[in-house]
Amino acid sequence: MSKNLYLPIEIKKRELLPKFFLGLNALKKGFNVIIGDKIAISHATKFFGTGIYFYKSMNFNDTGHIKRIKNKNNIYVVHDEESGATHASKNIFKQFLNIRSSNENIQLIDRFYTWGKFDHSQWIKRFKKRKNKFILTGSPRIDLCNKKIYNKFLRNEINDTKKKFNNYILFISSGISSDKELNNIFKQDKFFFNFKNLKEKKERKNQLLNLRMYFKNSVKMIQNLSYKFKDVNLVVRPHPSENINDWKKIFKKFKKNVFLDTSDSDITPIIIGSKCVIHNSSFAGIQSTLLKKPLIVYKPKKISTSKRSFPNKLGDIAKSENDVFILFNKILKTKKYKIKKNKINLLKTRIFVDKYKSASSKIVDDLSKFEINSKKINLIKLRLYSQYLFLKKNFKNKINYDSINKTKANYTRRSMRDKLGIGIKKKQMLKYLKDAKKNDPGLQNIFLKEFGPNGFYIYKN
Repeated sequence: MSKNLYLPIEIKKRELLPKFFLGLNALKKGFNVIIGDKIAISHATKFFGTGIYFYKSMNFNDTGHIKRIKNKNNIYVVHDEESGATHASKNIFKQFLNIRSSNENIQLIDRFYTWGKFDHSQWIKRFKKRKNKFILTGSPRIDLCNKKIYNKFLRNEINDTKKKFNNYILFISSGISSDKELNNIFKQDKFFFNFKNLKEKKERKNQLLNLRMYFKNSVKMIQNLSYKFKDVNLVVRPHPSENINDWKKIFKKFKKNVFLDTSDSDITPIIIGSKCVIHNSSFAGIQSTLLKKPLIVYKPKKISTSKRSFPNKLGDIAKSENDVFILFNKILKTKKYKIKKNKINLLKTRIFVDKYKSASSKIVDDLSKFEINSKKINLIKLRLYSQYLFLKKNFKNKINYDSINKTKANYTRRSMRDKLGIGIKKKQMLKYLKDAKKNDPGLQNIFLKEFGPNGFYIYKN
């Protein structure tokens, strides 16, 4: 009996490597893994037949999507990529639940995997009658912060990053990159948020204006930091929601020791190679703490940013540019940096980490319990189907992702093309698989086949 595991990717730099690692664990348990962008996975569900569909959310507006997948006799499981673990308080998390769930959706799905004690307790409190659907596993994203895993799985990426940027500080951007982007978000809010009163609407508007102001302050801080520490490089990592073209215009004014990370690769290697990380309300704060990196929270006075501010509690607060300079200077003088124990204990209240077993292994163990029999795949038919999908793409004006659904595109802060970067390439996937095989005897008979644009079938021969 074989089982198909479908792993759709929305934001490549955030999801591809963690889900690929999850897929490797599934392959060792007898699964076939189908990984790719949403369009590729949509085609795959028609060709490969029934399987387990692993999705990144069950938003209130995901109901139609869930029904379409379930109507094909698939199992539907969820691990929310937005991570409720980053929210500042239980009250703010409740607002998050209003958007990221619904009673109908929780009835439709088969399983939900949580990040830690904080979000798990809130999910089961909201959906008491369906609490058995929630399992506390941790996240595949957190697996990549395990030294034993990243030393094997990400060794080449870590070495390449160190060579590329050398001696560097990492700045994680998470603001609004232009007034045009700000206006786009205002439009999206009409679709995504059902504001109950004018107070809620005003709060949201103020939050967005603050994020725009924070971005402007960050640009000035980066510029001055590069002048202050001329012998250290500064790497800027834009948030997936920010417009990279806005950053390119800004970078024309920066010194040569400031670099823009335009890659669509995972953030873990770039954190590992850095001297320290500067951020505000970014999940990278959690990753940096797990990776034992010095963490500075740039939090200018009178500017409030995201409600997902829990990661700010893990770093040292800098309320001004001068505070950043002082803290970084202190880091440079410290021979061996050690994360404070109280910060680690605080992190454990939000993120579940098992020393002996990865989150991916725990998830796959649970997925193995589902009874589902996927059909055997004919590789010749797969090759023909792949050729058909490539021809179809070319025939339809190379299918511009922005025009697939013009109505929904208006409500998307970044287009699907932006979220995927240059796309998911065969060469890249083969490299990941080759690196994994070098360090894991259990993967020696694993093979990868491309099916159409941005889609891959990985199986054990």
